[in-house]
Amino acid sequence: MATMTFNDVDLSSLITIMSINRDIGNERQADTNDAPFIGLHIKKIKTSAKIITVDFYLKDRTNEYALNQLKHKLAGIFNVNEQVKVTFSDEPDKYYLAIPINKISASDPIAWLSLVTLELLVPDGVAHSVSYKKITNYRQDGKKLLIDITNNGNVDAHPIITVKHNAENGYLAFVNRLSVFEIGDLEEYDKEDVKHSETLVDFKDGKLANMLTSGTKNVAILNDNQQTIIGSLGQKTAFDRNHIYLANAGSGQGIHGASLTFDVPADSVGGVGSINEALWARQIFWPLNVNECGFIKLAVSDTDGKFLYGSEVVKRSNGQKMEYNVSVSTSTGFETIFAKTFNANDYNPFYHKQGWSEIARNNDELDIYYWGSRYKVSAPKLKDRKALKVHVFLGAVGDRPVPVNMFIDGLYIKKNFTNLQEDVPNTFSAGSEVVLNSENDTLLVDGVPKNNKIVDGFISFPKIPPGTSTFEVSLSSWATANPDITISFEERWL
Repeated sequence: MATMTFNDVDLSSLITIMSINRDIGNERQADTNDAPFIGLHIKKIKTSAKIITVDFYLKDRTNEYALNQLKHKLAGIFNVNEQVKVTFSDEPDKYYLAIPINKISASDPIAWLSLVTLELLVPDGVAHSVSYKKITNYRQDGKKLLIDITNNGNVDAHPIITVKHNAENGYLAFVNRLSVFEIGDLEEYDKEDVKHSETLVDFKDGKLANMLTSGTKNVAILNDNQQTIIGSLGQKTAFDRNHIYLANAGSGQGIHGASLTFDVPADSVGGVGSINEALWARQIFWPLNVNECGFIKLAVSDTDGKFLYGSEVVKRSNGQKMEYNVSVSTSTGFETIFAKTFNANDYNPFYHKQGWSEIARNNDELDIYYWGSRYKVSAPKLKDRKALKVHVFLGAVGDRPVPVNMFIDGLYIKKNFTNLQEDVPNTFSAGSEVVLNSENDTLLVDGVPKNNKIVDGFISFPKIPPGTSTFEVSLSSWATANPDITISFEERWL
């Protein structure tokens, strides 16, 4: 006897399924026009959504009201406003994204028995595999990396391609018989060589622990002097990864905590300081109780030892309100040029599954990434002032408990040799992770959207045809090491 789950609710204790009715494929519609002499010309074929009908019965003899109570319970389960995951036991390897439509008709031949027909609309028209197929192996042919793929579905798959760089790179191309998709700087050989950008401070992934040993403790230059910096930072593990956290906040009535300061070293040609750099971090700030309060501050100072610009994630008082602020220096101190508020819950940009932030400076302009969007803000006071040090501060507020989940999970600063961030030739630093997601048409670099890096002219994000095929991956000609590549995809069936 078949069973069914709807939106992760197992219905086997509520309904008894008599039949699950799926047509062979989906309805197909032909758009035609008349041929000159005989027949028609087919302009295109449109494949419609899928319809599944489920016939089942309800049975409850416990009391005279029981059957109607069961109907009300099912009505609540089926009352959804978007498609949800639906599975059937006669297809254990597949699921559908479906939503009930039309009337859920019921007839009651006797008081304790109801015969019901449920009609489900599957808008995307396909069944999905319950697990992702994952491919990590590739072979090399000259400069091309070739990935052999078998798609056992009967329609195109939408892959999620993850590229973890082991060396600097500026260009990625993904080519198969369905698509050509390019990211980064397409090299033009009739141009003079350009200087590549350089990652000068790097504490990502396995390098995170180096923060504690290479940073100067408790000498941070921040946007103000309102904090006492006498505590210490440490390392801990949570959510299956390592974090830098506030091990000892010190004491005091105001803001008090600990900091680390890092020199931005000279670049490969001896240049000291930068007027074009990108400051990237992953910050986690997810309080579990309304009375938890704290600060995370990131700051950049100049060659004169003065605050240049920075950001703060802060919860100042009881309740849910949190802030993300970006400030720049002024002649009298600092001013906040970008400010956002949000709630300290699971839906916040610094929730433990998120937390990515970036400030890209182009001399006197800041390009700020916040919660999926980018904002450009003019900052004339920064013009021609060179960045020299990066500072990280984690702090408590008075005697309030510090958030249990207040961490730094990664930090890097990259110096760019161009005034235009979009023209940086080595977009992808060593250790950077590129995620090209054809399921939702997004491009992330280290968790930050970078759709502006997609080369114009593409028709669609990459797709994988049914059967066997080969993906070609190309890099910059000057890249010195191949990346790690993972292609994951759900197989799909009409």
